Amino acid sequence: MNEFVLSEIEPGLKASFKRTITKEMEDAFRTISGDENPLHQDDVFAQEIGEGKFPGHVSFGMLTASLYSTMAGMYLPGKYSLIHSFDELSFLKPVFAGDELTVEGEVIDKNEALGLIRLKVVIKNQNQKTVSRAKMKVMVMR
Repeated sequence: MNEFVLSEIEPGLKASFKRTITKEMEDAFRTISGDENPLHQDDVFAQEIGEGKFPGHVSFGMLTASLYSTMAGMYLPGKYSLIHSFDELSFLKPVFAGDELTVEGEVIDKNEALGLIRLKVVIKNQNQKTVSRAKMKVMVMR
């Protein structure tokens, strides 16, 4: 876990990490969220509704989006973070169990007076296809 304080953070600072989406992660997310939509668990249903474009059930978009929390809470800035808001959040391609996601974040702005940084974060799959992207504001508590 990084421990950046506001004075150490400047635009251009970057961090990245990888995470593989697993069936166990999907099951845990389903339990936590209560989202029982068959798109997220029934391969046949997902293939039918996706008209053959999906190899199986689609992972939860918000499970993918939870990696934005990991970026702020563990990497940029890490320990002293508190997510303030999202200016943008897009889901561009579906994610499936077994996908290895690379999460890349960059500080694009810093507001010393408010103790805020703004991050641009992109999530790509193992084929280098962008599956999600966001711009988020994060308070830096030290």
